[in-house]
Amino acid sequence: MKLRLIFLSTLLVFVSANIKAQIPDPTLPEFEWLIGYWTSEKDGNKIEELWTNGAGYMMLGVHRNVYANGRSSFEYLRIMRTRDGIVYIAHPNGSTGTTFKMKEHSDQKVIFENPENDFPTRIIYSRKGDQLTARIEDETGEKSMEWMWKKSKPKL
Repeated sequence: MKLRLIFLSTLLVFVSANIKAQIPDPTLPEFEWLIGYWTSEKDGNKIEELWTNGAGYMMLGVHRNVYANGRSSFEYLRIMRTRDGIVYIAHPNGSTGTTFKMKEHSDQKVIFENPENDFPTRIIYSRKGDQLTARIEDETGEKSMEWMWKKSKPKL
């Protein structure tokens, strides 16, 4: 009886440790380098992007362009850990979201792809020091747009 109790206790500890090891981190630590407020200005146009921390298996982002003529545009963004992997969801001007699956990830670079989307099919974020770059492109990389920001303090 004692031997059976020891065996069951050991099995319970082993199973519980393995279950905890299989639960993914809800804070998305692989994207901590993206957190913050990023800004740039060129020819009177102000471009900003803000990313929250990854609590609850999701990071929230917002992108805003404020043009020299006073007009603006925006985009809601999400990076989420799902059962199928990590995805990036973009909602330009609040529209229905388009989902891109994470294709590659390294220390401070991530590539998301959706080959079925007309443009872009690829979204790439990378960071070097206090500079964040985002690039969108088609499957060939010939058609593209790129934004670069410096880390800033938010003006609330």
